[in-house]
Amino acid sequence: MKSRFPLSFQTILPDDYSRNQTFSSLLATLQDLGFWGVELNMSNPARFQPGAVRDFLRRFDLELSMLATGVTAKRLQLSLSHPDEDVRKRSVEKCREMIDWAASTPGAAGTRTGVILGFLKGGVAPDAAQARERFAASLRQIIPHAEQMSVAVLVEATNRYESSVANSLADTEQLLSGFGSGSAQMLPDTFHMNIEESDMLESLRAHRDRFSSLHLSDNNRFFPGFGAIDFGRLIGFLKSIGYQGRLAIEGNVRDSVESDLRASVELLTPFLEA
Repeated sequence: MKSRFPLSFQTILPDDYSRNQTFSSLLATLQDLGFWGVELNMSNPARFQPGAVRDFLRRFDLELSMLATGVTAKRLQLSLSHPDEDVRKRSVEKCREMIDWAASTPGAAGTRTGVILGFLKGGVAPDAAQARERFAASLRQIIPHAEQMSVAVLVEATNRYESSVANSLADTEQLLSGFGSGSAQMLPDTFHMNIEESDMLESLRAHRDRFSSLHLSDNNRFFPGFGAIDFGRLIGFLKSIGYQGRLAIEGNVRDSVESDLRASVELLTPFLEA
């Protein structure tokens, strides 16, 4: 498949990735299906050499699109909106380290690996307004470093049942206002938008200048095509507004990763082709 938009898949990088046959099989499937890149979650990015990871991916004609932070955040119990100042300080420091990691992995044609803030934002808080204020204060310590390192930080808009911070695209825009859109971006996700937005397409239109990547996941959290979201209409809309960014598939596995991916790509191919 030759996709009009660079297409990625989010997965976990095994600690033994270079010897892990299951991981290599997944990458070979992505290569066969015409994927451009991968978004990688890592238990501890510091233990991996960025260049070695990128060189390994390129054996399968894949780029490192994004560094996802959820696995690291869960392992270290990090939260950028936590009421405990020490937890927030540790979270900011780790985020800055991951920005440095991403900055050392230049991609094809000078593209850079972005850093996704999803689970790292923090969970549901008793006082949502205070959680947002704490998160905004953390961002003020992170974004200037990201700008210095020419790395995009992507704040993922996730639903209210998972986090008190950055739920709708409008919520996320408010948190990012005052920062340039080059290093401070939002990351829309169709699963979360299906919960939070009254009109998914109009929300994307309204915030078009703040995102350059979009997560595709169906309303039931499976891969696109296993639920009720009309991805043909969505992708047609992206074409109509001149969107030129990336797309990434993520979600839960229904049968197996490879069979679900093949079924999802079969559904998406007619819409994604230029």
